[in-house]
Amino acid sequence: MRKKRIAAICIAAILALPCILCCAQIVYIRNTKQILSGIEFSAAYTDRNGKLLQVFLTSDDKYRIYKPITAYPPEFLDLLLLQEDQYFYGHWGINPLSLAKGFWQTYIVRKTRIGGSTITMQAAKLKYHLYTRSLPGKIRQIAAALFLEACYSKQEILELYLNLAPCGKNLEGFESGAWYYFNKSVSNLNLTEDAMLCVLPQNPTDRAPQPLSVPQELTEARRLLFNKWTAEHPEDTGSTVYMNMDIPLKCRMPDETRHFTEMLNLQNTGAMPQKVVRTTIDLNMQKRCEAQLAAHINRYKSLGVNNGALLLVDSTTMEVIANIGSADYYDNEIEGQVNATTAKRSPGSTLKPFIYALALEQGIIHSHTMLKDTPVTFNEYAPDNYGSIFKGPIPSWFALVDSRNIPAIALANQIHNPDLYAYMEKAGVSNLKERDHYGLSIVLGSAEVSMLELTEMYGAIANGGIQKKMRFTINRNQDSGTKMLTEESAYIVRKMLEENVPPYQTRPQEAKKTPVGYKTGTSVGFKDCWTVAIFDRYILCVWVGNFDGLGNNSFLGRTMAAPLAFTIADSIILDTAGQSSYRYTDRPAGVSRVKVCSVSGGLPTDNCERLEDAWFIPGTSPITKCKIHRRINIDTRTGYRTDETDKPYVKSIVREFWPSDLQTLFTQAGLPRLVPPDYPPEEFRLDITAQGYPPEIISPMSNTQYVFRTDDTSKNQLVLTAVADADSGELLWFSDDTFIGRCKPGDKIVWHPEPGIYTLTVTDTKGRSSSIRVTVTTDVQE
Repeated sequence: MRKKRIAAICIAAILALPCILCCAQIVYIRNTKQILSGIEFSAAYTDRNGKLLQVFLTSDDKYRIYKPITAYPPEFLDLLLLQEDQYFYGHWGINPLSLAKGFWQTYIVRKTRIGGSTITMQAAKLKYHLYTRSLPGKIRQIAAALFLEACYSKQEILELYLNLAPCGKNLEGFESGAWYYFNKSVSNLNLTEDAMLCVLPQNPTDRAPQPLSVPQELTEARRLLFNKWTAEHPEDTGSTVYMNMDIPLKCRMPDETRHFTEMLNLQNTGAMPQKVVRTTIDLNMQKRCEAQLAAHINRYKSLGVNNGALLLVDSTTMEVIANIGSADYYDNEIEGQVNATTAKRSPGSTLKPFIYALALEQGIIHSHTMLKDTPVTFNEYAPDNYGSIFKGPIPSWFALVDSRNIPAIALANQIHNPDLYAYMEKAGVSNLKERDHYGLSIVLGSAEVSMLELTEMYGAIANGGIQKKMRFTINRNQDSGTKMLTEESAYIVRKMLEENVPPYQTRPQEAKKTPVGYKTGTSVGFKDCWTVAIFDRYILCVWVGNFDGLGNNSFLGRTMAAPLAFTIADSIILDTAGQSSYRYTDRPAGVSRVKVCSVSGGLPTDNCERLEDAWFIPGTSPITKCKIHRRINIDTRTGYRTDETDKPYVKSIVREFWPSDLQTLFTQAGLPRLVPPDYPPEEFRLDITAQGYPPEIISPMSNTQYVFRTDDTSKNQLVLTAVADADSGELLWFSDDTFIGRCKPGDKIVWHPEPGIYTLTVTDTKGRSSSIRVTVTTDVQE
């Protein structure tokens, strides 16, 4: 008897084991698994207001856009249940009466195939990819439906069906169908559109409409569903007239911001998002920019302009508002699929504001410091200006906005810790080569950057020296940013850029009230032209060029890119006039307005007649007094300078004392300056008041190593050149204590030193001097 009892218990345990395992699996799934786990959804991106921009196919070539059940309108859900499963909330996954009716019609009468499926059964079929046209397949579907009901809630099962329901073609889920057929979300459909979608899954192949062809079966099914609806909702009978009208169809997915969404999609490679990504793009602003870019390119097409790109960013959040990677994504002739916002290009002169910002905070200049735009050589590198035009002495702000190369390179040669290269590294510019690869040519754009990187860098100017990461999606995570510049230097550079004259004068008066600070750039070889503008709350970066690698003389930043930037900026300013909540940054406490001499940029003396306001950082900015205007006494009998003061033949006048290189430039320009008279030849006087400029050594360069060749000694020489003050007629050169020779300012002396370390000194006839250290080595090292 005992053995029989044990055997019975074992048999019962064996029979119960599958049930126990099944219950355990159900408990596990209910607590750990989501019903949509393992289902791949399309990567879909909307603008900041929920308008779909782009949806990408899944790996199985389906459009399957996720939408939670909570986001579906109740009216749509009621209409769907009325069509598919009126008793959905009252059964356990199967409807016995419907199954019996379906079995009778399909297998007994054999007249019409009726599935008798509930929504749960359809969801099980879609989730587990079941073949249900056979009796065994139908049994598996029933079992799967019961399993789903045991594991998940009705809401979860309905959400599964909503996202997997076949809507014709390669569309799955009602959200996909709504966007494809009507170009809007299910949330925005009307009753007639809801009805069309709800009847599609019953026969998606035959009922799927075309733009100009709506199957009669679809129209009839929709009408029958509408009649059932109005029987329960008589208040909607007024929609009958719309139900009888043709269905306005789009039959295509939205195709906006392709470059932008592709960039985001590449960043999400390998992920299986179940949520539609809400980006920072404003589609209305995007469309505005696209239209203006297209019009601009069309206007200049005869000049060989075929392509362009732009980036519009909210500087306060660094959110991308508009992003255009090329003029036409689908135009292969212009290589339209290349994304210019991520591609590395030469930025031309658009990096110069950062040189001036660093020079400001390192105390080298203030906004009106006089800089020299004269021919100069930097260690065998002889930069030039566009058109080989030199403008002589110019204030810093003008040198910046007029994109003068020589002053920018001279400043770049002086700034350190950081210099421009180190600044770009810290700013996150990727794939930089070694520092020596660029040298000073980095100032002119030899280091390539992307439009995204360049715009991020300008964010530091717009945000008080703080550079923040670009934001592409709406989220609450705020980047605190990296301090790149002082608040003072960022503010002053922005004010300097606002002095840049617009490329045309026909701007609307209302738009002129909003300051626009901008910088242009043209790459070497005229392959790229740029404009980066800061206005209101925005940073706008514009690029015009071609991807074929060919230069075009029309690609000038000021004449080609800047007009487009101002067209867009002005339209935005006018559109948001009186609505913008942006408040222009107040002047930092560490920035002052100081009167300076309008000619020299130095602090004025009593001899300076014309003054202007300069932006100044107290304790940092240079405080040199004006050395150009000096009061001297003239002996009217001889015309020579004199120190006598109380004689009737002595006249006191103010004269301009220009360095010799600037005097030469004035003469070449046909605008010679009056050279101040010197003392009589028999008189030699030192400048005991230390007025005027000491000589400036142009060549060789300070703290530079020069390598002499051993196989060709004919070229082993250094050229000594210096410029001097207007009252210096001769320069004397010394190597340590050894006299080398004498020459006039601007003339050259050829020196043949032996290898070694030398201190070179040049002295003028007034006793003013300058010194540098150079090292001479040979190409044979021991």
